Amino acid sequence: MKLVIIAAGRGSRISSISNGIPKILIEVFNQTLLEHLIKNCESVGISDIVLVTGHQSEMIHDYISKNEFNINIELTYNSDWDLPNGISVLASKNNIPKGHDFMISMSDHYYNSDLLIKIMESELSNTIVNVGADYKTDAIHDPDDAMKLIIDKDSEIVSAMSKDLRKYNAVDCGLFKCKYEFFSILEKTKSNGNYSLSDACNILINNQDLGGVNIDDSVWLDIDTPEALDYIKKNRKLFKE
Repeated sequence: MKLVIIAAGRGSRISSISNGIPKILIEVFNQTLLEHLIKNCESVGISDIVLVTGHQSEMIHDYISKNEFNINIELTYNSDWDLPNGISVLASKNNIPKGHDFMISMSDHYYNSDLLIKIMESELSNTIVNVGADYKTDAIHDPDDAMKLIIDKDSEIVSAMSKDLRKYNAVDCGLFKCKYEFFSILEKTKSNGNYSLSDACNILINNQDLGGVNIDDSVWLDIDTPEALDYIKKNRKLFKE
């Protein structure tokens, strides 16, 4: 199964301290976010990554060419990188074998292999996409920016997804497992003038096709602000395997 990593955006929220480098090349605990994602993949048996780049793609490509990794990395360029993230997933379509399941990860979300394997091993028998769901809502670092979810705990089906939900019981941790047919949902979303993953997921929600996978005690952090980077460095014990 391939993991699609979305690394095309500008990273404007953290640009004040990123020193002009892409978010995926920011260092946390003496390794780049990309290195950490690769180590996660190696730990759970994922041998193929599709890395979707856009803004500052040359820097990412140069970094990969100068380093050796024990994993296959396919580079795909998203020329519409300034549009929301669903376009980056669509850019990876030709890299995914037709009919095969695949996974999606944000490039700036820090998590460990225990979380990755929970999503990877989830079943898609009754859903088209499963999203990692964090029910520890009181512990979310930046709740205002979090993608909030309402999930039926018995059926594990998501009934609502939005950053604007006032009442919710979980938060999207930025890791997905998808059937190949999700690409057709993304294409439908794009034809309607909507471009984000959440727009496509809301189409799934209307048909009860989006599942929520409880990540239990696994931890993660969206590192897209200086405050988030400072937080993870000050709370190293929470995030080290």
